[in-house]
Amino acid sequence: MVNLSQPQKVLTAAQLPFDGVGLLRSELILSEILHNHNLDNFQEINRLGFIAQQTNQLPLVAQQVITNLADQITEFTAAFAPRPVFYRSADWRSTEFPTLYTQEPPEANPVLGRRGTLRYTLNPQLFDWELAALREVQRRGYGNISLLLPFVRTVEEFKFCRQRVQAVGLSAQPQFQLWIMAEVPSVIFLLEDYVKAGVQGISIGSNDLTQLILGIDRDQGGTSMLNAGHPAMVAVMEQLVTTARKLNIPCSICGQAPVNYPELVEQLVRWGITSISVDVPALEQVQRSIHQAEQKLLLNLARNLNL
Repeated sequence: MVNLSQPQKVLTAAQLPFDGVGLLRSELILSEILHNHNLDNFQEINRLGFIAQQTNQLPLVAQQVITNLADQITEFTAAFAPRPVFYRSADWRSTEFPTLYTQEPPEANPVLGRRGTLRYTLNPQLFDWELAALREVQRRGYGNISLLLPFVRTVEEFKFCRQRVQAVGLSAQPQFQLWIMAEVPSVIFLLEDYVKAGVQGISIGSNDLTQLILGIDRDQGGTSMLNAGHPAMVAVMEQLVTTARKLNIPCSICGQAPVNYPELVEQLVRWGITSISVDVPALEQVQRSIHQAEQKLLLNLARNLNL
């Protein structure tokens, strides 16, 4: 599968031989739609949003954001249908999009700050707009859209998001799936609890997971220090993949680990990874590695059967 973020690349990418979009990043799409407005200045919109819950009428700016986002997502779902598209909801970091949250106090370490689903629990307004946009995509006839929740720290955060997903009606579409990114070490130990709470699949975000396992700040140390081939990371990925198999849920990986460490591909395939999602330039390289790994497994199986 492939990772994408820009609608301009949809038509070119759609012609490539892959099985779906494993990671549709939302941040660039949303930042263009919002035109870098300060979301903390939307207090009146939040107030109107509360009133809208009683009257079923959204303020004009909310309708515009939802419609524009639905238009953008539809470009992907239409181009790749019936192949699945996994939309990752916004994972805002104050350093990456500083104009969005200028009223918030500065963060000493934005990598561990108010990001991921934690931000949704603090202010769910934008997340609700994303969900409404996904529901509009479904109404347009595209059932191949699913949702990935980013940087989930606790089962309680997931339950908060799941309730809002169900409330907007996304789960009524049979093809819809609600996944989480496996980026925080707590997921490793609580995966069964997440599944009991309704998680239908996981996608390993190897970049964030590596920094938290090895204690490396991506903003300070740089990506060169994110050694996803470290024995600790290999053990973590194996545990996630094999546990997902035992729990009968799909497990993908969408970080840079399979690209930067090609030897990992064979291990991921052997453990039972269900998909590997990479940026378009790395697609051919990783497809070749997957093919070689699968051929090796089949040959070993054939030899064992002949013994």
